[in-house]
Amino acid sequence: MSGIRFSFPACVIAGKGRIDRHDLLILRKYTFADGIRTYEDALLLLALNDMCPIHCDEWPAYFVEQLTTFIVDEAAPRGRIDATKSAWLMRALALDGRIVEPAQLECLLHAMERAESCPDILSAFALDQLRHALCGRPAGGCSVTSLRLAGITADDLAYVWRILRKRVSSGRLLVSALEASSLRMIQDIVQDRDNHPGWDDVMAFVSGEERAGSLRNRPWLMTTEGATGWNERVA
Repeated sequence: MSGIRFSFPACVIAGKGRIDRHDLLILRKYTFADGIRTYEDALLLLALNDMCPIHCDEWPAYFVEQLTTFIVDEAAPRGRIDATKSAWLMRALALDGRIVEPAQLECLLHAMERAESCPDILSAFALDQLRHALCGRPAGGCSVTSLRLAGITADDLAYVWRILRKRVSSGRLLVSALEASSLRMIQDIVQDRDNHPGWDDVMAFVSGEERAGSLRNRPWLMTTEGATGWNERVA
């Protein structure tokens, strides 16, 4: 994002490398007085987040909500994420296919949850972030530690269901070929590890072995509501 032009007062805040509560108030009042209304605004917000790793407690929530509201509610087509929006999100949030910063990953997840619909390429991309983490590649704030030598945990499963819960219909998990491919690549990594029992249920649906209707009675499915995502646990 080296081509971003910082006008006053954003240039001063970016130069400090941190955002405190007063800076956030200034950004709300002057730089983003009307919220994030254009892709240029969105890129400026992303650049500020990248250049100011030290920030006040209020910044992540502001960052996530502003970017999500723009991409879902302001940018056309309103209310949904199409192929163009998906391509922009993947370019803007990821480096070499990986989202390293937790707040940026939360933007992706929150936007997918808020939107009426999104292409399967975006949900497959979100699933790939878990695959990267399980491979020991930094993703979603995950560092290369022995923790990721574990299999699918309850937090990992909650992350998966944040992505796939709109694919549940009449007790069946209806994933596309692309989403199924992403899930199988994760399975290839964790098949010999100690995984949460719910992961076997997910893969049974992907392979077509699960009976219709049984998914609705899984208590772990309900844990996805309000889950913050596995990225915050390992950050």
